[in-house]
Amino acid sequence: MTASVSSAYTGANPSKHTGMRIATAVVGLATVIVGVVLLFNPVGAARTLALLLGLAFVLGGLLEIAVGWDSRSRWGSVVLGGILVAGGIVAMVWPGVTLWVLALVTGLSLVLHGIGRIVLAVMARHEIQGWPWLALAGGLGVFFGVLALAWPEATVLVLSLVLGAQVTAFGLLLMAAALLPSARNSTAPTGA
Repeated sequence: MTASVSSAYTGANPSKHTGMRIATAVVGLATVIVGVVLLFNPVGAARTLALLLGLAFVLGGLLEIAVGWDSRSRWGSVVLGGILVAGGIVAMVWPGVTLWVLALVTGLSLVLHGIGRIVLAVMARHEIQGWPWLALAGGLGVFFGVLALAWPEATVLVLSLVLGAQVTAFGLLLMAAALLPSARNSTAPTGA
């Protein structure tokens, strides 16, 4: 007895990046969860906010590294991820920091990462699946970073809401980049 395989699948190669896409989606989901906690726990203490913010940045940085790991511009993703991880570590090990300094660290990290994310996404658009989603995530990072820098005396409530929205959006956009098929792949010939 023989199995019948349709001609559309006979020449198909298994995806060699499925594991990385799944890992990226899982870290993106963790980032979304941290963002939602920031959104719905806005009256938490500054120490809790700093720890959640630090965790969100570390997860976002690791996600950034994972998204670009297989591209030729891997070094750019490592640098961008490193910016977020460094900002996250600063926020976690310095939890007694004032909200002004926390807003400054947050704003600078988001602006630097966002600008780099946009540049890297556009430069690697031929290599990275879902690059427009990544560029949009970078644009949101710049927007929320500028907002945090322009309003450093924000209260815990405002800072938590702004950062929660940014972290949630960033996680969702990176999950979309990891899981949604690109237009390039949907136009590939299917065989006769």
